[in-house]
Amino acid sequence: MLACRPVRRLLTGLRLCGTFALGLVLSATWPQAVCRARDLPPLRAGSPPLFTADMTISLDGEGRPALAVSVSVPYPELQWILLPGGYGAGAEIMVSLEPEKRGERVFGAVWERRPGVPAFEQTLPASSAVLDSRTFQVPAGRYRARISVRDLYAGLSSSASEKLEVPDYSRVPVGLSDLDLGTADSAGRFIPVPMRAFGLEVSRLAARVALFDRRPGPWPRSYTLRYRILDDQGLEVQAGRREVSLARSAEPVLIRPAESGLFLGRYVFEVGLGEGRSRWRADRSFEVEESGPPGGREFIRVLEVLSYIAEPGEVERLRSLKPEAQARGWEEFWRRRDPAPGTGRNEALIEFFRRVRHTETHFQGFGPGWRSDMGRIYIKYGPPEQLETRSALSGTATLEVWTYGRPFRRFVFEDRDGFGRFVLVSPPFE
Repeated sequence: MLACRPVRRLLTGLRLCGTFALGLVLSATWPQAVCRARDLPPLRAGSPPLFTADMTISLDGEGRPALAVSVSVPYPELQWILLPGGYGAGAEIMVSLEPEKRGERVFGAVWERRPGVPAFEQTLPASSAVLDSRTFQVPAGRYRARISVRDLYAGLSSSASEKLEVPDYSRVPVGLSDLDLGTADSAGRFIPVPMRAFGLEVSRLAARVALFDRRPGPWPRSYTLRYRILDDQGLEVQAGRREVSLARSAEPVLIRPAESGLFLGRYVFEVGLGEGRSRWRADRSFEVEESGPPGGREFIRVLEVLSYIAEPGEVERLRSLKPEAQARGWEEFWRRRDPAPGTGRNEALIEFFRRVRHTETHFQGFGPGWRSDMGRIYIKYGPPEQLETRSALSGTATLEVWTYGRPFRRFVFEDRDGFGRFVLVSPPFE
């Protein structure tokens, strides 16, 4: 979870940072180094009950590491039974941290959660979940983390595992722990989101990080933290700074972006610290699955993609709206397409933008992937049920055939120029 990278190298055959010798200056010839905590993707179970687990390195005042594990089990993944006064479910959660070296101590715990709700309808939203976090004091080293969840009433069990490394901070004078992403309310109460997938609550997006400083001297101390939010192309969409005064080492710091208008897509939240010649960076990836409408020119741009699935006249009505009415028009458009209004998430909206993002990375054209013929068909109908590639022969181009069922549809694309820019040749008027 930790890596050091010299910004530039003036001497060969030497390293500025050893494996964990962060912030140490070997000679005046060496420049500053950037050290960062690696972004470990969330663990996800592959069978019911489905769950997500997020792991972050936290630190105490002396820089001693601990592994924080947050587990989220959506309510619909559990079996609910009728109880006096409402409905209840049960989940057994197990975390095991197995050292790479045999014979060493295994860390972990097993515990139960028994949520209850007064009405059965409250068990249906996927946005409601059993959420629990535990922190384990572990020495530096390599581990395999195993997380399991057992539905106490259905008897089903699922698990997920991942190798990870807990770094040795013993020689690190100052630095940052891993980021923990979640939401924060007006009182500053932080709620982790292990799935790192946000809906409309992205307006309350926050990152929590521990800053440890083992250098001698009095407290409190002041620091400047800089943050950035990058989109999936690596472009900066938000940036700012946070001046903090800490009473002790490893005191958690909450960072909330100055803006909250993130549109659907994948992002990275990055926090940087510069102290003396040490440069630290911690980042965490996340996704926005549901949001309000894009603003300004982006609203007009997205209407072109929306025309692939809209009814006649709907896009023109949206295009004619004044800026102050666009948000309401956007919400009404997607409310009419919400397959399950009671879930708290609009699955049609989420699927639409999942398809748009897929076209951006998988299809080529003379412009954005969603403007290509393949992109247009993919957004309109989704992934084909059957895909056939017919290799080019002498005098013919490569063909790709997409077949759908219920109702039956077949689309034939041709790579006319040989550069992977497929155009639709059949049916010609789709």
